[in-house]
Amino acid sequence: MKTMKQSHELRWGGIAGIAAVVVAIIGRIVMGNAPSVAESASSIAGYLFEYRTQVMAASVLYGIATMLFLWFGVALATAFRRADDTSDTPALVLAGYILVSTIMFIGVAIFAGLTYAITTHRGALMALAAGPYTALTVMNMIAGIAVAATFAVTAAAIMHTRVLPMWMAWFAIVVAALKLLTALGVGSTARALAPDAPLMVVVPGVLLAVWVLVASYMLIREHLPMPAAGARPVMGH
Repeated sequence: MKTMKQSHELRWGGIAGIAAVVVAIIGRIVMGNAPSVAESASSIAGYLFEYRTQVMAASVLYGIATMLFLWFGVALATAFRRADDTSDTPALVLAGYILVSTIMFIGVAIFAGLTYAITTHRGALMALAAGPYTALTVMNMIAGIAVAATFAVTAAAIMHTRVLPMWMAWFAIVVAALKLLTALGVGSTARALAPDAPLMVVVPGVLLAVWVLVASYMLIREHLPMPAAGARPVMGH
């Protein structure tokens, strides 16, 4: 097996992956102590009004993190394609990252827009603040299905191409399973299984971030295996 050492765009994709995690963490810190969906409507409305500037800034940071996450996904799909351009898995991986990024962009845009509208016209809309806040939290949880599908096909691509170590494939399967289970529990009324409970958000989120960081590091090193004959040209070029 040779290694992909000539593909510096993969290195930039790895840097983008690390940056995505860092920027997303900063965005979460900027948002402050966001209320739970189980709290009263007045508490949620008060938070949106008091932290309006922080929420808008965090939304911009989340948008940047999403763009960087997509860049990472494109680099990862490229690595899979160069290892085997006859397989459909690289295209599926790319489609998965595009789907997840699209959902993230929509969620961030809606949250920022609703926060701006509600806090600008707080006399008429503040009483309704809990509605969109809760709905978007649940939407984020259901979006875990898209993340689960993306990581499942990523695991399949790793197993097929061996671009990353096999343990990364099993790690991706664990992340996919957790995201799917959290999405399936969206209708639960148990406090521990609420859409924003640590068990449903923090644990899968931390594991996902760790996976992205490790995969990004491997892309930056550019020592990814490829067939001994070298990568075949795509589309006959």
